[in-house]
Amino acid sequence: MTEKPASAMKTVGEIMHRGVYTCAEHVHLHEAARLMTEHGVRALVVLDPKCGLKGLVSQSDLVNAAVQHGIGEAWRALTVADVMTRDVITITPEAPVSEAARLMVTHRIHRLVVVAADNPCEAVGVLSMGDLVRFMMQA
Repeated sequence: MTEKPASAMKTVGEIMHRGVYTCAEHVHLHEAARLMTEHGVRALVVLDPKCGLKGLVSQSDLVNAAVQHGIGEAWRALTVADVMTRDVITITPEAPVSEAARLMVTHRIHRLVVVAADNPCEAVGVLSMGDLVRFMMQA
C-alpha cells in the first residue's frame, strides 16, 4: 500500500487565513471597499444576527456593480445586500485541502468561508485560491 505524502494530508485549518473581516448587509459599497482596502483583503464575510453567516461580498462584486451602475452616486447608494453572494460555500478547518480545492473548482469560486465544525454559523477563517496556490508551491 502506498503512503500519501504529508502534504496531501494537510487540512484547511493549517493553511487558511484565521479570523474574518466582516460587515453587515446594510453597509454601502464605498464603505465595504474602504474596509477591504484598510484590511488588505479581497472579500468580507457578511454577518446576520441570527446565524452569523449571511453572505460574502468581494472586490469582484464591487467592480461588477460599478460596471452595471457606473461609478458615482448610483454605485455609492448600493448596499452590500444588493451585490453579495448569498449562497456561500463553507468548509470546516478539519477538512482536507484536497476537498477545498475540489469545491472551489466545482463551484467556480475563489474562496471558501471556513466555519467551526460544531457551529456552521460561526465563521472562523477564509480559504482563498491564493492560499491553495501558496500551499502547492510549498508541497
